[in-house]
Amino acid sequence: MSSFFSLLLFSTLTCNVFTQNIQFPPLRSDPPIANQMVIPLSNRFLMRGSPVVNPPLRSVISVQPLPYQVLPKTESLPDDGETWHEGPLNTESRLAARLTWKAFEADINQRIENEMMWVPLRVLSGDGQVVSGVLYDLKVLAGTSNCSRYEVNAYTIQERNCVHFNGPKRAIFNIMITERSSTWNPFVPDWERIYSKLDREVSDNDDL
Repeated sequence: MSSFFSLLLFSTLTCNVFTQNIQFPPLRSDPPIANQMVIPLSNRFLMRGSPVVNPPLRSVISVQPLPYQVLPKTESLPDDGETWHEGPLNTESRLAARLTWKAFEADINQRIENEMMWVPLRVLSGDGQVVSGVLYDLKVLAGTSNCSRYEVNAYTIQERNCVHFNGPKRAIFNIMITERSSTWNPFVPDWERIYSKLDREVSDNDDL
């Protein structure tokens, strides 16, 4: 009997020991522990909306035509050393400008009947032919200027910056100039002859 009680007491003590030493984990964590288990997301995992970038504004520059026109002055064009030319003429050359301005200064504006001077606007065509000197045949677009023949000398229309404003009368002139120069032959004196004729009037809408 005593041995039976001893065995029972030993078993009871052993169970108490195991019961006190072994701790089973809880089936679920308390709310504070659960909150500590949440891993915060990094910034690189956050979805961010792309910034709205407006397209660059394009500056629209409208090129407005000049309110006036005039052939460039002779002195403003580069000097290529050409004093005469045979064959088709470069309409934008210094020689073409010199011949054209000479015709308007020495002939056309000397014979005008209207008050306003004519100024050349553009050389349309030109040709040079060697005869007794050089004969130039030019076709020039011209327009009435803002300079009155009662106030401006025909030989100073370049110096006075006379120009043609869009709107007044325009016309095409046929010009023939014959030149001989002592620079070509020292035994030949300088000589020139100019003849011009108004071919036809044109409007601003005419395509030339």
